[in-house]
Amino acid sequence: MKPKKAAAILTVLSSWLLGVPLRLKIIGMVTGIIILFAATSLYIIYGTLIGNMEELMEKEGRSIALELAYQAPDYLLINDLYGLTRTLQNTVRNRPDLRYAVVNDRSGRIVAHTFGAGFPYDLLDLYQRGEIPSSEISLRQIASNEGIIWETTAPIMQGDEGRVRVGVRENAFRQQINRFLNSFIWNFFWVVLIGLLLSFYLTWLITRPIKSLLLATRAVNSGDYTVSLPHCASDEVGSLTSAFNEMVGQLALADEARREKEKIRRDYLQRVIAGQEGERKRIARELHDQTGQALASIMVGLKMLENSADSQDIRTKIGDLKSAITAEMATIHHLAVNLRPSVLDDMGLVPALEMFIDEVRKRHQLKVGLTMIGFANRRTDSSTETCVYRIVQEAVLNVIRHARANEIKVLLEWRRDQIRGVVEDDGRGFNLETMTINDRLGLYGMMERAELLGGTLRIESEPGQGTMVVFALPTESQGEEIKND
Repeated sequence: MKPKKAAAILTVLSSWLLGVPLRLKIIGMVTGIIILFAATSLYIIYGTLIGNMEELMEKEGRSIALELAYQAPDYLLINDLYGLTRTLQNTVRNRPDLRYAVVNDRSGRIVAHTFGAGFPYDLLDLYQRGEIPSSEISLRQIASNEGIIWETTAPIMQGDEGRVRVGVRENAFRQQINRFLNSFIWNFFWVVLIGLLLSFYLTWLITRPIKSLLLATRAVNSGDYTVSLPHCASDEVGSLTSAFNEMVGQLALADEARREKEKIRRDYLQRVIAGQEGERKRIARELHDQTGQALASIMVGLKMLENSADSQDIRTKIGDLKSAITAEMATIHHLAVNLRPSVLDDMGLVPALEMFIDEVRKRHQLKVGLTMIGFANRRTDSSTETCVYRIVQEAVLNVIRHARANEIKVLLEWRRDQIRGVVEDDGRGFNLETMTINDRLGLYGMMERAELLGGTLRIESEPGQGTMVVFALPTESQGEEIKND
């Protein structure tokens, strides 16, 4: 396998393992260790048992063969083949593991055996293939329909009188080994089961505080700093829990300080804005009541002068002054309305915005659409109405000053406990990142007004794509029914 391919496979495997839950990792690790230990132990025990069996088979075959080789000369010297056969049969009968015993004379001819009337053909064929006589004890394995036979050949009187062959079966030893292995596997099964139960319990002990930490972290992330985890242990997880509780306490203090500062800032801004609105209202009233009345008085005096003047030139100049004063009165009225329209306090948001939009259409020859949904026979608190009016007013005036737009769309919707608005134009748009501080002041003012009431405001614009101002403000209630007197 190429190194790059192996590294890629290792990377994929590592990523997969890192994605496995911690509980499965611990259970898998414990189970894997148990299985590896059991498999290794089983392999070692099986190899040891097989080695012991082979050694035992060799010793037993050697012992029996030597014993029979020691007794055989007494029968062969007197040619007592019957007695030799009975001795072989008694030996096989007394030793359950011994399958057969065969005696060959010096020429290799079978003179005694324990097979009775039928000597196995395959074994006979094996003997007739010819073997080199030897004075040493030899051992070989023979496969039969009864399993493996360990055949030991021992010389009789150094091989001068023939050889003795004994075949020892390994079935009994194999059965003992199998019974032992079955017992081991069954015990191993219970060990694995107990290990899994312990691993489940261990993972529960380890992951329970971690899960609590995870849930607490999510709660803190959502702004809840009241969570506190119990001290569950004195290990690393317990230290982590203590550190987390300490961190949450510090965050709670910091959040409280931040809220206090935010409250002070909001109170300050609200007072500033309220003061501005009050000052605007006072100035608008003075412009309307005092300045407007003074100009109206001047208009009356000019009218009287015009009627009593003898010279046409004087009448012309008086007419010019009347026109200038009339235009100035219109400007003052417009300024007073922009400062604080009295209709907003008297009749509410809907008439105030309709009047404002009508004036924009007339003064600037723009196509301005106003759609208001859910405001029929309803009014909210004065602060919310003022905030909505000022945001719409500032957004529309910004379009008039900078956007070079042909059409403006204003949409307001009062749904349940929230007023949502959109002011959209088809102007040249702008890049928010390249705006100057002076250009941003109006936008900051709109955002601060929305934030003071717990609302949100965002601006979306791109060069050549127009601008859209989107805001949402909560209402104090579902609104008041407007009673018609």
